[in-house]
Amino acid sequence: MCNKILSVVFIFILLFPSALHAKKLVFVTLDTPPQTFLQDGKPKGFLVEIVAEAAKRAGYEPDIRIVPWKRAMAMVKKGTADAIFNAGYNEERNKYLRFSETVLITEKVVALRLAGSNVYFPSDFSGAEKYSGGVGRGFYYGKKVDQALKKGVFLRIEEVPNIDLNVKKLLLGRIDFFFADYYPALNFLNDNNLLYKVEAIIAPESGLPLIYSKSDTYLAFSRKKDPEAFEKVNAELKKMKQDGSYQKIISRYIPVHEGF
Repeated sequence: MCNKILSVVFIFILLFPSALHAKKLVFVTLDTPPQTFLQDGKPKGFLVEIVAEAAKRAGYEPDIRIVPWKRAMAMVKKGTADAIFNAGYNEERNKYLRFSETVLITEKVVALRLAGSNVYFPSDFSGAEKYSGGVGRGFYYGKKVDQALKKGVFLRIEEVPNIDLNVKKLLLGRIDFFFADYYPALNFLNDNNLLYKVEAIIAPESGLPLIYSKSDTYLAFSRKKDPEAFEKVNAELKKMKQDGSYQKIISRYIPVHEGF
């Protein structure tokens, strides 16, 4: 009996050597629930599950760490982490990161106001000069919003380190609106029982939150690392989008909004 068990184990090792010696890949990202967050000290969220699944399918052992964004970027730049996810593309980052053609997720930037208020400006920002707004310090809200901020089309823009302070300023009347990525903002408001106090500016024609900018983010790999893992993991990510497992994971965390 013992010899039979040993034979089965030997055959398994021959057929699936990577199962016993899977190479570990260190992935870093920031805390943005429901995409990524810590629960009882462990990384959770739909992007955490998606990246972990893609890595496992490619034959790797994922080690996902949620750290401050600047530290995450420094880690992939130095090569102490293999990859970073939920990262937007720009030319500077492309110098030390490999970006795939496969988008990890498309962030949708909305403007949040006090529920029932008449604060409104369309996606071309006409009329926005009478409103004071808030943004997260160091956050990128996509090309359209970034250009509007640089042109100074608003009455005043205040920077804060997190969404919590933007909400507090809004409730105190210190700002008229603030920009945010839709799903993390919705998650924050829901967790803090604020959905009846704060709402997104709505597009009159659709009745859905008005999207001011879309920003694609990626699973990007450090150029200091071997490109093999980059190719394999991103190939599996692409397959997950095609076979429906990608959307299935997201649906466990957030509702699917038709047309949004």
